[in-house]
Amino acid sequence: MADGDWEGLVRDGVAPAHRSGEELSYWVHIYPARLAPLPPEAWELSDHGQVEPELDTWWVVLPLWTVNAGRSDLSLEATVREQSARVTVQVDGVHVL
Repeated sequence: MADGDWEGLVRDGVAPAHRSGEELSYWVHIYPARLAPLPPEAWELSDHGQVEPELDTWWVVLPLWTVNAGRSDLSLEATVREQSARVTVQVDGVHVL
């Protein structure tokens, strides 16, 4: 995402097939700063929970960072699934908090 390859997320199956890279990147494109790679502390600041009744599925909200300002008010929303000892992440969207 920091590299701006939104269509790659769709192509690689990390984003829902019904959403385009343009839709996923909407808030990032109008945001006044460029995304930066996530620092390790981003995971400590994430919010998450188990999706009921799917015991192998979790929702995640992860704060995003920008190059100049650090932590931003943008957040990544994703669904994480564990099936057959394999973990998959699906990016559901990016939003301004």
